[in-house]
Amino acid sequence: MSRVEKSIPQRIQHVLLAFAGIALSASAFAVAPPAKDKTADTTAGQHRFEKLCVTCHGPSGDGAPGRAPKLQGRTDLTKAAIHDRIVTGKHGEHPMPPWGTVLDEKAIGELVAYVSWLGTQQGKVEHAGLAPFDLKDPERIEAGHKRFNKTCAGYCHGYEGVGGRAPDFKGRDDLTAEDMYQTIYHGREGADVMPPWGGALSDEIIWELVAYLQYLGTQPAE
Repeated sequence: MSRVEKSIPQRIQHVLLAFAGIALSASAFAVAPPAKDKTADTTAGQHRFEKLCVTCHGPSGDGAPGRAPKLQGRTDLTKAAIHDRIVTGKHGEHPMPPWGTVLDEKAIGELVAYVSWLGTQQGKVEHAGLAPFDLKDPERIEAGHKRFNKTCAGYCHGYEGVGGRAPDFKGRDDLTAEDMYQTIYHGREGADVMPPWGGALSDEIIWELVAYLQYLGTQPAE
């Protein structure tokens, strides 16, 4: 056997090892977890909290006597403790169902993020801080403008937020972003009835509508 023939297996081995190293590097890169959007988790947790938890804990996490303790200002609650309580529930005084058999880990993590955020709050909770983007972003305002004209203007609110069957929006500095979001999401009953859009519009679209309505509030009333 010639020297060249003897060197072929060794060369193949070197090539295979090189490819193996590249494959391992690529694999390690592929499974690296992406940066997590904490604001998105907290916002998603807010919506889940509003569906599952407000009956006992209240819409602002301020609790209810005889039913559930308050969650606001609870700096004593660690994320691990919140996670454990959501998963396992609680017996005895202030009982709570175990959600670990109903919710997956992603949903539980979102609730943990929101309850942890509630623990830093005091008084009325303003969820405007949970908006997934800057409400003064011109592109978001324009997107909300287009959605408003398509969905809200024709029958009730009028184009540019004036002249419809519902109250005007221009010059309205009494409406907070939280008020707007909650009204769009849950709707309203009474004299100025409004359907709930939370099941039809995505969270992002609702916040774009809020951005546009806030912009209208800065414009002179007509």
